Amino acid sequence: MRPLTKVLSAFTITVVLHLIIYFSGAITSFDFLFFDLTSANKAAPFSPSSSSTVVVEIDEESLQMLGQWPWPRIVLAQVLQDILAQKPAAVGFDILFSEPDRTSPIQIKRFYRQTLGIDIKLDGFPPELENHDFIFADVLRSGPTVLPLFASQKGQGGGSCKLSQDHLTVLPEGLHLPKTNDPLCNFLPLQQAAHGFGYINAAVDSDGVFRRQSLIVDYEQKGLLCFALSMFAQIDPTLKIEIPENRWKPVTISFADKKIAINNRGEVLNPLYPKEAFSRISASQVAAGKIPDNLFTGKIVLIGASATGLFDHYMTSSGDILPGVFVHAALIENILHNNALYQPEYSKQIALWLSGLFSLAIILLILRRYYLLSWGLYVGISLASLLISWQMLERGIYISLGYFLAPFSFFFFIISLFFAVFHYVERKRFLEDLGAAHSATIDSMTLVAEFRDLETGAHIIRTKEYVRLLSKELYRNGHHKDYLTPHIIDLLYRAAPLHDIGKVGIPDAILQKPGKLNSDEMEIMRTHTVIGRAIIDNAINSYSRTNEFLTIAANISYTHHEKWDGTGYPQGLKGDEIPLEGRLMALADVYDALISRRCYQEPSPFQVAEEVILSFSGEYFDPMIVQAFLALKQEFREVARKQEDSLNFEGSTLLAR
Repeated sequence: MRPLTKVLSAFTITVVLHLIIYFSGAITSFDFLFFDLTSANKAAPFSPSSSSTVVVEIDEESLQMLGQWPWPRIVLAQVLQDILAQKPAAVGFDILFSEPDRTSPIQIKRFYRQTLGIDIKLDGFPPELENHDFIFADVLRSGPTVLPLFASQKGQGGGSCKLSQDHLTVLPEGLHLPKTNDPLCNFLPLQQAAHGFGYINAAVDSDGVFRRQSLIVDYEQKGLLCFALSMFAQIDPTLKIEIPENRWKPVTISFADKKIAINNRGEVLNPLYPKEAFSRISASQVAAGKIPDNLFTGKIVLIGASATGLFDHYMTSSGDILPGVFVHAALIENILHNNALYQPEYSKQIALWLSGLFSLAIILLILRRYYLLSWGLYVGISLASLLISWQMLERGIYISLGYFLAPFSFFFFIISLFFAVFHYVERKRFLEDLGAAHSATIDSMTLVAEFRDLETGAHIIRTKEYVRLLSKELYRNGHHKDYLTPHIIDLLYRAAPLHDIGKVGIPDAILQKPGKLNSDEMEIMRTHTVIGRAIIDNAINSYSRTNEFLTIAANISYTHHEKWDGTGYPQGLKGDEIPLEGRLMALADVYDALISRRCYQEPSPFQVAEEVILSFSGEYFDPMIVQAFLALKQEFREVARKQEDSLNFEGSTLLAR
């Protein structure tokens, strides 16, 4: 492949794979995961004794003491009055009061008149106590109080709420904030009495986990603050939004000595903490007057529900559920401790581009077969990205690690898998070619010895085919399961041609004698087994570790003339003492000798050769191997016919050689 073609191919593959993972939506999920892994389980930067917030909980204890929810607002007015008495910095209700208090005497009179037509007299009842909402509104008016809104984007407010421009913030150009045109507000007298308002709704991510919070939305081209920021606005009303001249710098919200970095959608990442990290007190204790001295003094106080069934649920990455009031408290504490995290929008695009760039480098290295270098580059870049992400996180910035590491890792996995398969196929083909060359080399080496014995290559081919047939039959029948495997059968097939390699050491006068050998000549002939093993042992000793093929070849060469009854040579081994490969080779060699032409003897018919083999079962041959041979008689004949000798002289004799 030409260099330019390689580059274009690599570029195309990189782009296609990145587009696949991008449009699959998996990158966002991985980004959530990486953020959770790098930021979850961090200790709160505050403790109950050092926190700047106090959460007044409407909990189960409060419900037992003050009755079912909602409580009369005269009760809430008393609770709020007791809190304001300690001079808090701000007090906010995480409770939306969208309707009049139905427990007010004036509302009860109206209810009976409208539904039953009965006028209830409240003679002697103090007029100032007839309307709980007015009482509550008077207390709200007396201190730095904040009420919530629901910043609907779908017109859920009913169109009855118009927010005072005095409580809104000027919006500079260049932001892309979500808009709300019809917020859901509180009952008007309460809304007008509070010193501030802020929206309490917060969206969760696509996996249902809360991570990010919007601090400001667009309301009629003005900025509507979230609940937490509205609390800060009670402390410093000069809160403002600033757009930097440098586009790479974040938008900031400034108040007092604090600056909060937000993205163009007005969001921050808001780590959450367990309820136990906050300063908390039950509303029942406040109502009972059991408030520790200076508990609320100078603090930001949030009043909200934590009783089961009353609060809005927010799930953390660890699967815990937190009431909404603790989400707002966490945001306030994170802002005060500079722990609210900024996630630049442009970091996602940069991360994707870097992923594509490094992926292209990886595939070019792999195409040039620099496999280890590509692995090193992947591991190095991945570790570096994790380290940089962690360092930036310590500085309050999350750089969207998932948008880099997810496509980069996916790409590397797919490309590595593809090239692993490709390399496997290529390696398999190479090994097959090498194995074929190896077998051909062995056959050629063996043929040197066989030609001196007037044998042909057909003898080599036939005997190794016989050995393979026999070993496969034993394997099929479950014999020698601890030894025979497809791998070993293949090695037996390849090693069989070396059975007579030792004949290279036998003199021609003996090896090529046309008649029977005398006893002295026979003794010399028998040494070919010892010579064969010595040749192969020399190869084994030159090898740095155990080699199955050479071990099998040595056993075949040394023991293929051993006999089951112990009358064979060179050691006179008996029965199972003879290695299985030697027993297989013995039958194959004798059978081929019987059916082959010799200088002083015509070849025997197949039936005669088969009867001879059967007659020597348990004497010369392993009975189990003879049974396998009998099941394979037809296959043996087909091998013999297919590989007929092209010469007239072949083989050693059954009994003499």
